[in-house]
Amino acid sequence: MNFDLFNIIFIVVLIIMLLTFVFIIVMIFFPKIRGKIMSHQIKATKYMIDEAQDDLTDIATKTANIVKDGIKITTRAIKEGLSENNIFCKYCGESIVEDSKYCKKCGKKIISKCAG
Repeated sequence: MNFDLFNIIFIVVLIIMLLTFVFIIVMIFFPKIRGKIMSHQIKATKYMIDEAQDDLTDIATKTANIVKDGIKITTRAIKEGLSENNIFCKYCGESIVEDSKYCKKCGKKIISKCAG
């Protein structure tokens, strides 16, 4: 019985390999068929984007807000300028005294004196 199962698996694998070879040859020599397959893929991608449009918009909005907050922090740090006694919290951008161990605004631990 194992011999019969082995033969069946061998034949199935052989058929799959043959079909794969034929598919590759068809894709190489018949660009119209390749174009039809790609057309179906594009339609499927458009459908997925249409279905996920609200989620994609939400992700884009949240990403923009994160970037906006980072730009605000950087702009504030540049605007205030760097002084010898102050550094800036890398988490919230608040100006803090250089010797501080924790940020007075967000409460996070300052890792080093070069945290700004």
